[in-house]
Amino acid sequence: MWIINEFVLRFKFRRIEVYGRENVPNTGPFILVSNHSSRFDGLMVLRALRRRANYMVSPAELKGYQGLTLPWVGAFPADPRHDLIGFAENGFRKGEGLVVFPEGTVFYDGVLHPFKLGAARIALAAQRDGIAVKVIPASIVYDWEGPAVAKIVFGQPVDLSSYSERFEKDPPAVTKNLTESLFREVSALKSELSGMPNECLKNQEKPIRGWAQEIDRVA
Repeated sequence: MWIINEFVLRFKFRRIEVYGRENVPNTGPFILVSNHSSRFDGLMVLRALRRRANYMVSPAELKGYQGLTLPWVGAFPADPRHDLIGFAENGFRKGEGLVVFPEGTVFYDGVLHPFKLGAARIALAAQRDGIAVKVIPASIVYDWEGPAVAKIVFGQPVDLSSYSERFEKDPPAVTKNLTESLFREVSALKSELSGMPNECLKNQEKPIRGWAQEIDRVA
């Protein structure tokens, strides 16, 4: 699947740019939260992460050809009838990561839609259960004008300490609060990534958030 994934992306995109890879831990559990604007998002994350993770996706994305291939890379349906928290925590205890697209499905209008609560619920439950998981916001944007270019940025991990302290007293409110914070983080990354001057991309100058440390180019 890694080889197939690389072949597909090299065929589709003239260039792939990866920023902030140093914000993803090389070991230990993590939750990656990203926008979802293309069917290529999962492939982009798979390539850029460079480590194993489970992918929580809409049940609709596990039909047809995708339904046969996505489980090979750790995809599972975001079905509330399943024990999603238990499944995620089993992976965390093995040192695996979890990738969530909290908009719930793919939106092609370029707008970041409200996040569902699943990622925040899993993160706070893991903290409660003694699993130190890093929550990493990310954003993916595409330039389809001319030869296609894809860009992905990994932001700095969100500090969960203040949320964890309040979670036991008011789980619904704190879960919503963390979800809104993740939405703002992803939104900021998306805005910066899509609006950054070309000079920064070429010269790897350090923008405001300090995440442009690496560029992977697909010739």
